[in-house]
Amino acid sequence: MLKIIIVDDEMLIREGLAKIIGKESPCFQVVGQFPDGEDMLRHLPGLEVDVVITDIRMPVIDGLELIKSLRATHPHIRSILMSGFTEFEYAREAIRASAVDYLLKPINKEQLFELLYRLNDERESAREKEAVHRQRLIHTCLHSEAVADFVWEELTLPRPYFVAFVQKAGFGEPEQAQECCRGSEGLDPEWLFDRFALRCRLTAYIFYFAEVPGAEDVNRIGRFLTGDAFHGGADGRVHAGSSHVYNDVKMLKASYLEAKLACDTGIYAHATRYYVPCGAARGRQTPPQVQEITAAEWEFFTEQLHLLHAASLQEWIQRRFEHLRSASASPEAILETCCQIEETAAAEIRELKDVFESPAHAGWKEQLLACLSFAEMKQLFLSFFMGALAEVQEARKEMGSKAVETVKRWIAENYSGHVELNTLANLVFLTPSYLSKLFKHETGLTVTEYIAEVRMKNAKRLLRTEPGMKVHQIGAEVGYPDPAYFNKLFKKMVGVTPNEYKKRL
Repeated sequence: MLKIIIVDDEMLIREGLAKIIGKESPCFQVVGQFPDGEDMLRHLPGLEVDVVITDIRMPVIDGLELIKSLRATHPHIRSILMSGFTEFEYAREAIRASAVDYLLKPINKEQLFELLYRLNDERESAREKEAVHRQRLIHTCLHSEAVADFVWEELTLPRPYFVAFVQKAGFGEPEQAQECCRGSEGLDPEWLFDRFALRCRLTAYIFYFAEVPGAEDVNRIGRFLTGDAFHGGADGRVHAGSSHVYNDVKMLKASYLEAKLACDTGIYAHATRYYVPCGAARGRQTPPQVQEITAAEWEFFTEQLHLLHAASLQEWIQRRFEHLRSASASPEAILETCCQIEETAAAEIRELKDVFESPAHAGWKEQLLACLSFAEMKQLFLSFFMGALAEVQEARKEMGSKAVETVKRWIAENYSGHVELNTLANLVFLTPSYLSKLFKHETGLTVTEYIAEVRMKNAKRLLRTEPGMKVHQIGAEVGYPDPAYFNKLFKKMVGVTPNEYKKRL
């Protein structure tokens, strides 16, 4: 919209010109009428102006002086000089020097509107370029920890005051949110803002104001951002938060963080349409602190993990989420805790790491941050983690018998040497604790008992087939170099000593 001021000492000309311009197109808006240049310059600071249409002959400050003043203080404002034919030679030099557009009196409407439409197109094009450049600089401010000085020097906001808003809604794609915002009922044409799609469902807005906005002005925008114009997620939820009012561009990042902190509290709200200004949500001014998981808690978690005890693990995770709820943790803090759980599990159970990294489980972090309620976040992570655990359990169940057979074959070939449980577990890609549990389930014996059975079976074979071998030699051959221990264990398992067994043959 082209915002126009008319300056002429003849009231009828001012009002007539304003009337025909107002009727021509909604693209044109006359924002002020003044009888001379001095009056106009006095009111200019409170106005947004694109074009000044001024007569050449006026009292106090005439049209030429007014144009020179505007060129010096407001170079972005275009000037149109109205003059009679007899005054044109007088104004030609000034017009040429300052590149001012002009119209001869009496004003020809076709010429006037041709000029205004051209200026409107030029202004819209310039505004689009300015907006793109400004948005790039603001994007840098929002995403950088430290901003270079040249960014601040180049960054000019369209109005002196601004408020940041952060909105979380159930849009599928950022473009949908943009179109929804543009075409929404309730969008005030006077609102001026920049929009930034940050990630799935999360959008930042910087609204600009010519004067310090009141609380109701800010709240009206908040209600708009959570209104019917924006469809929510599966349950219709839309959250929004706003910052304080600022007029220092260097506070852009701080204002965004304030608005996001307010918006984040929406995951704990019962209302589906939730808006809160900065500091109003439970008095929160800074991100809440979340209690770290203790060493004892991690130890219990890893113990249950090695046993693949699903019920205990689910209960443990639910307790962690209750701690997060009681602390009113931010979505990022919740994600951090979930990542710690995932990383610990992946480090302890190799199969879990493979499942976590599979395409079927990709993207869960982005999905978690996109959730619009705490319950949704908890359910999503539990589904992700327990689903991965179930896959590992099923895979181990399928390979359990094969793994035990592989271990039994290895023991049969290597029974006489030193056998470690870790070696056997690595052989079949299982944890030692799980292999022990699985082996006992399949054979009825522990690994140690099974090795002893194999050794005694081979000792009896040697006693039968090698009469020339001494008892202590047979003991060493099957893995028991200590004769006393071999004799004791043989009698315990067979019922007689090796010599007594040999005599019975």
